[in-house]
Amino acid sequence: MGGLFLGQMAALRPAQAFGFDIGPIVAAIAAAQSAITTVTTTAQKVLNGSLGLLNDKLGMGFNQITNYLKGQIGAQQQIADANNMVQAQLAKEIRHAEIQDLHAVNRQDCLNLEGGQAQIIAARQSSDVALALDVAKGARTRAEKGTPSWAGGGQGAQANNNAHFGKYCDDAEADAGLCKLADTTMKGADEAATSMFTPPVYTGQDAIDRANAYAVTLIEPVAPAAQRGSAITFTQGQQLMPFRRSYNAAMHLAHMIVDHVLSQRAETITLTAAQKAEAQREGLTVSDKGSSWQATELEINRKYSGTDWQADLQAMSSEKSVLIQIALLDAQRNWLLWNTYKLREMTAVADAKRLAIEADEALSRHSAGTLPVPSP
Repeated sequence: MGGLFLGQMAALRPAQAFGFDIGPIVAAIAAAQSAITTVTTTAQKVLNGSLGLLNDKLGMGFNQITNYLKGQIGAQQQIADANNMVQAQLAKEIRHAEIQDLHAVNRQDCLNLEGGQAQIIAARQSSDVALALDVAKGARTRAEKGTPSWAGGGQGAQANNNAHFGKYCDDAEADAGLCKLADTTMKGADEAATSMFTPPVYTGQDAIDRANAYAVTLIEPVAPAAQRGSAITFTQGQQLMPFRRSYNAAMHLAHMIVDHVLSQRAETITLTAAQKAEAQREGLTVSDKGSSWQATELEINRKYSGTDWQADLQAMSSEKSVLIQIALLDAQRNWLLWNTYKLREMTAVADAKRLAIEADEALSRHSAGTLPVPSP
């Protein structure tokens, strides 16, 4: 047991295990291991410190980037908000401009209204002129007291000749010594259609007289003698009376149609500034007074060829202004069509009268016979 213990004790000394002393080697290995441990520990500390510093710096960088991103998003939001405000303000201004255009009155609107009102007034006054002519000619046709034919047909014919000799004497009549030759503008004017249709407006009394004299010569130069006294008390006279009334009615209609045409050129209107400007462009004599016919023609011409109306039309900023012009043109067309319709009413009745005359002549071929001379 003592030997075994001694053997074990001897085995615990490794320095002698290989026959030489290994203590220094072991010590060197332990020192190397300690140095390695120290270096490793130091490296780990340095690495850990570097990683910590890196983490801190990266964190600060990421935080800064995040802050930048947050700031950029905020800036983008502000830019978007500002842009939205600008766009909203722009849309508001555009809308205000549209509303202003829709409610603003165009210059041509005022001119059209002014011209239309003048035409309506002229038409009314022209109707008054036509009515005055109709009344006078109706009395003449019926040979009422105070008219030439009241005394007889011969007196009516002589009254017509006297009126012609006094103003419209022609060469043959002057050579025969019946009258003094009239000047160029009046000679034979009561037989010339130009007296009625050429002037756009009858300026002055002579122009009106020429047109009216032509109308009288054309329709009824002499009215038949009046049926009065024994001419209406005898049987034959009474039989003729219905036909004379029919004659009077037809002749009055004929006069009314011609007087309507004549009155359209009577001086019944004060021309607007735009109408006078158009007359000047057309080379016409410009005056303040005009006729319904002239005013209508000038209104139509200034819109068809007038540069002012065309320029204003091109400059109109909204569809509403253009549509108003179209509506006004359509209204003017309707006004012209309405006046044409009224004239056609009268001409249609005149055509009916012609048919009635033809039917009456075909049926009876009547003759009134000789009437007794009326006694006072």
